[in-house]
Amino acid sequence: MHTHSLRLKLALTYAGMALLTALILGGILLAVLGNYYSRAEQDYLRASAELIANEPLPFSSQAALTEWAQSAALTTDTRVRVFDAGGALVADSGSPTRLDADALLHRGLGEGHGRRDRSGLPNPLGGGLFGNSRGTRSARTLELPISGGGGEYVQLSEAPASGSDALLSAAQAWILAAALAVGLAALAGYLVSARISRPVVALTEASDRMAEGDLGARAPLAGRDEVGRLGESFNGMAARVESTVTSLRRFIADAAHEIGTPLTALQADLELAERKATGDDERRLVDRALVQTHRLGTLSDNLLQLSRLEAGELAGGREIVDLSTVAREAAGSVASRAEQAGVELDLAIAETAVMVAVERARLQTVLGNLLDNALKFTPEGGTVRLAARAEGGAALVTVADTGVGIPADEQGDIFGRFHRARNVSAYPGNGLGLAIVKAAVEGSGGTVSFTSSEAGTEFSVSLPLA
Repeated sequence: MHTHSLRLKLALTYAGMALLTALILGGILLAVLGNYYSRAEQDYLRASAELIANEPLPFSSQAALTEWAQSAALTTDTRVRVFDAGGALVADSGSPTRLDADALLHRGLGEGHGRRDRSGLPNPLGGGLFGNSRGTRSARTLELPISGGGGEYVQLSEAPASGSDALLSAAQAWILAAALAVGLAALAGYLVSARISRPVVALTEASDRMAEGDLGARAPLAGRDEVGRLGESFNGMAARVESTVTSLRRFIADAAHEIGTPLTALQADLELAERKATGDDERRLVDRALVQTHRLGTLSDNLLQLSRLEAGELAGGREIVDLSTVAREAAGSVASRAEQAGVELDLAIAETAVMVAVERARLQTVLGNLLDNALKFTPEGGTVRLAARAEGGAALVTVADTGVGIPADEQGDIFGRFHRARNVSAYPGNGLGLAIVKAAVEGSGGTVSFTSSEAGTEFSVSLPLA
């Protein structure tokens, strides 16, 4: 998929929106849960401290104090430490995870301190949907004075708290849900974009075909939405363009055809006048007029030929012809001209048959125009090379010369109608030859390309093998 395609952009947009939503909701959820567990741990510690701080301490012996602390730790599931008024530690129950409840009960601690009702303590994780302990311990501590004492106080710590575990579980579940939501959103975006982009792609393909010369291309769009109306508008515009271009081509063909008849008559009259001219001035004027009539005749023929080529009118239809034979015939037709111009005509034509499915007249036109240009723009002592062969599953014809070349800044316009490079303005021509070549080659299913520099120009024509 192209990185700039509408499908990819829409899918990424959907995924981004889902990810942003998941981040916001997940952040809020984790913050709320974190605050919830923090309050639950603090409430549990306070309730536990109040429960045991209301009992008198048995200061009869150190062992009694330790047993009291262990009993309180067993009741509250916390670590209980007792400090005197000076802050010195006098009893420590040890970690509640290391207390042996069975041993303590066997020694009778459960009987002496059984009045503590643990059911009155809150759930260390707050209870409810998220109240689930897995044995982790809180880092919080809480100190509370012992009632009726002389300044002694108890310190509770290591209370049961699985808030971090619960938050981690919630975060893992959130990540999984977010990934699933982003994936589903991306898939939904892709499917929606596929439905949206399908008519756009069809419209683009139709416009590309029109740009390549297929004036009959239409967008297969229907519907009452904006895209459907756009398709109708495009098809209406395409129909008007096709009608206009067809009318222009017909006008050019008709005009070129109608101009031919009076031009022929005018040329005949001028040739007769040339033979009867008595003075040099009369003969010079008649010769000049004859050159212009020849130029108009060539222009008329080229316009008529180009119009028919672009309209797809085939004189005789495609046939199977030997490219090698047609190339030799084309070379033979210009051999005398090349000799008179002092230009070497070099041939590299395959000895074996190279069969192509084209209209013979079109192929002759292509080779004739390319050779005509090559000879016209190659100075005396230069070389024109014609090659024809089968290569890579196609028939390849090249016409190379050592002529004046095509300026680099004009090479993009060389196949345009009436375009003539600035360095050949002194040469005869009307700028339609290469336009005819391009129309004839592409109308036969082939391609034409060229390379050019100050050392010369080479045109390459590729045609599918029959």
